[in-house]
Amino acid sequence: MIDPAIKGKVLGTVRFPLDRSKLGELARALHDDDPAWHDSEVAAAAGLDGVPAPPTTTVLADHWRKQGALEPAIEIGMDLPRVLHGEAAWEYLMPVRLGDELTAATIVTDVATRAGKRGGTMTFVTLETTFTNQRGELAVRQRNTLIETGARA
Repeated sequence: MIDPAIKGKVLGTVRFPLDRSKLGELARALHDDDPAWHDSEVAAAAGLDGVPAPPTTTVLADHWRKQGALEPAIEIGMDLPRVLHGEAAWEYLMPVRLGDELTAATIVTDVATRAGKRGGTMTFVTLETTFTNQRGELAVRQRNTLIETGARA
């Protein structure tokens, strides 16, 4: 069971660049074949340096974490075979641009429990990650809810 006292715990930071190669990988994952994301000559000719990056760009932070997307769950001691991703929400405060360098800082903002419909107690852990750019400006706030399902008998 997750200790509710972890509320307020800082889970660390990660810093990463929004370079063309990473955005190209993201574009491939999204089946976006626009040459602007894959060919630097085409992008330069189109003047795409410094343009807003796709909204899903913040997920790239997980590529820079030592244990990937599972790192927060591991760090707070969740039982990984019982973990579900319950919800995600983003708040964009300013455009994130190609060429920016973002720092993502994650904190536990809430821990709650409730009885599961199939038995056991479910624990809901809400995480907030703030993304600041190289100028120290808050650009994006992301909230995720992780759920540790009740133990099965």
